[in-house]
Amino acid sequence: MSKSKPKGRQNPPRDNVLRRPWIGPAALVLLTALVYARSMLVPVHDWDDYVYIFRDSRLEHLSGANLLRILTKPFFANFHPITTLTYAFDRAVWGTWVPGFHITQLAFYIAGVVGLYFLFARLLGWRPGAFVAAAIFATHTIHVESVAWLASRKDVVCLFFYALALNTYVRYAGSSSVRWGTYVSTFVLSAAAMLSKGYAVVLPAVFFAYDLCFSGRITRRQILDKLPFLAIAAVTILLTTNAQDRDSALIQPGLPLVARVALLAKIFALYVGHALLPIRLSAFYAVGGEPPERSIVFIGALLGMGLVAGFFSLRRKNPAAAFGIALFLLPLATVMNFFFTLRIWMTDRYLLFPTIGSSLALVALATPLFRPRGADRAPARRSPARAWLAGAAILLIGFYSILTFARIVVWTSSVSLWSDVLRKDLDLPGSGPVTAQDLSGSSKIGLVANGPLMGLVHAYLWMGNSVEAGKVAALVGGTAGAGADDSELALAQRDLDAGKPEDALRRLTPISQGKTWVAPLATIWIGAVQKAMGNEEASRQSIREGIERYHKSGQPATDGLIHVGTAAFRHGDYRQAVEWYGLALQESPKEAKAAFHLGRALEESGDVPRAMDLYKRITGGDLVILPDAQFTILDVYLQMAVAAQRIGHRQEAIGYFEEVLRRSPDHPKRDAILAQIKTLRAPAAAGP
Repeated sequence: MSKSKPKGRQNPPRDNVLRRPWIGPAALVLLTALVYARSMLVPVHDWDDYVYIFRDSRLEHLSGANLLRILTKPFFANFHPITTLTYAFDRAVWGTWVPGFHITQLAFYIAGVVGLYFLFARLLGWRPGAFVAAAIFATHTIHVESVAWLASRKDVVCLFFYALALNTYVRYAGSSSVRWGTYVSTFVLSAAAMLSKGYAVVLPAVFFAYDLCFSGRITRRQILDKLPFLAIAAVTILLTTNAQDRDSALIQPGLPLVARVALLAKIFALYVGHALLPIRLSAFYAVGGEPPERSIVFIGALLGMGLVAGFFSLRRKNPAAAFGIALFLLPLATVMNFFFTLRIWMTDRYLLFPTIGSSLALVALATPLFRPRGADRAPARRSPARAWLAGAAILLIGFYSILTFARIVVWTSSVSLWSDVLRKDLDLPGSGPVTAQDLSGSSKIGLVANGPLMGLVHAYLWMGNSVEAGKVAALVGGTAGAGADDSELALAQRDLDAGKPEDALRRLTPISQGKTWVAPLATIWIGAVQKAMGNEEASRQSIREGIERYHKSGQPATDGLIHVGTAAFRHGDYRQAVEWYGLALQESPKEAKAAFHLGRALEESGDVPRAMDLYKRITGGDLVILPDAQFTILDVYLQMAVAAQRIGHRQEAIGYFEEVLRRSPDHPKRDAILAQIKTLRAPAAAGP
């Protein structure tokens, strides 16, 4: 078939600084690494990433059986086996060292950026323009969520294969003869992209858009060679929607058509705005709560029609710019809730792939001004326009870099992350952690979705501030979004505490019968309620069913059992806490989390020697402290000191306290520890 090369790249210019092919990629690697270096400090958040990394039983060890499960089974509402393999690699190489996971994540992002540089160089025909477009993409602040959040690993892994697939397709389409090796490579890379994240099912349409822009005419062959890509895309769509529907990540459309179109127009306007000016970003956008203003609906509709018209108008005059528009629009079509409704209407990570197009389109539109016709044959004369454009490019890249560096800071703490969301949702003044006092003073608290509120509750619990967590949780029941499953669980616990087990069962039953991620936990809670009501047989059956449901989802029931055990511990029912924590330890016998909780419950119930045995297994390395634990090895030594005091082993307690200070000379409790050591030594000094 007849193939044509992208216009403007037949005679590649000898660009001054970027004449050497490795200069551009090396500079991009350095720039991206510097801008995102701070992401190494981002912890494992209690928001999907902990589950993906440490609660997927397929990652516990590399084996043929686990590999088969990774390649064939969905997990946590997703089917992305290639991405899951990268988590398995991290678990095998880095263990529990979180910065190692970020190294892998950033490496995929940087590799994707470099792949886009070579793509842009082919499309634009000059390396400086390709470098600017790739640098705009690399530093774009909207990408912080995809790069810094470990649960968003699928975005950057998909980006890597997506960029490579585009490169190989451009080579295939630009060849005068059919190159089957390149075609097969394109198919394999496209399949890898789709199996990294279902988002890449848009690739066949992207390839066709490239043909429209850079081919003289669409041939029968160009249509037929898309069929294998459409087939793998269809399979991926089926697998992905099945995984999402199985865990209720998809819900059927509930909005009237007019309201849905208006909301989509608003979201599209916001996406275009964020693609150009990434400010007031958030991890959770509450865009579906109120009817959109007519003005923003009009702007969104106008932008949509304008971009479509721009594509057809530019595809002959400036094919690279037209293709950039297609690269922006087509990926968005997969997440704009036209048919099914994703539970999240809008999020930053959905713009990762569209900004490939916006970065390319910006530079492609400026190219005729910077490089007039004939610039590929003779050096163009310097002009004020060239200087202005170069300065604008530098300022834009610098501006994005500064915003990105600042945005990463928000992700370095779960409390700061959800505080940032709530400050923007509720228009709260100031900065720093949001407290229950801040929330109670807001007139919009009844309108905010409960997701960010529960996120803040979990964040405070994670950092050990159960008092503030309880105060924020008390506000959840009064919000409009309190019908969600996680808040219903909190209300069910409140009913149980108030001596209303029947009301607790009424709340828990529909949750346990659903398909959401909290259904297994709700089932275990039903067992706890039945136990409190004295129905031991029904309780055992419900607990067993809840554990089995966790196992069917590919997870151990550890966290659910700890959740229920902690409620018993807080209410002083240490015997029940020991039972729940013991079950949790059976689920994860190599983890320290359940063992530490069990040790504390054993102490309170009087079995200090058994508690000490568990603590010693943790400090000896037999039990691993995962990054999600709300305690450190120093906390274990402190607990051992307390336990030793309880059984009168003064010197042993002193040794544990001293070990804490040896490991952490500036420990926050240093003064209290020294006072304890002094007290423990005093009787010995006064003795005979």
